[in-house]
Amino acid sequence: MEAELKYLVLGYRKHTGKTQAELAKELEIPSHIVVALELGSYKHPTKILQAKIKDLTSQFDQEDLIYLGRGYRIKEELGTDFKYFLRGLEEASGISQEELRKMHGEECLRTIGSVDMDEFEVVLVGREV
Repeated sequence: MEAELKYLVLGYRKHTGKTQAELAKELEIPSHIVVALELGSYKHPTKILQAKIKDLTSQFDQEDLIYLGRGYRIKEELGTDFKYFLRGLEEASGISQEELRKMHGEECLRTIGSVDMDEFEVVLVGREV
């Protein structure tokens, strides 16, 4: 769970429309810990915190939340290179840009996050197309 925790927390927060401060209050932790969780820099969360997160996200499909969080992170990290990622994704995995455009925002990001490929390698493929 620890490896995917940053995506789970981010996906939950984005899906529910909560701010980092609201999520921190819900988890009864300081806001800076939510930020660190989402960035993946909070390396050793306590069992109690992990249980709180698991309980909080249990009403949702956790795998979907992880994919959603990863999709948001990819889009955020790549910035203007995201267009190359989309081109490369079509070339490397067959997911067409047209299909992605037809999807609702969260569905699109969930699909992007579900692709098990290094996003920077996908960008390189997209630059060559």
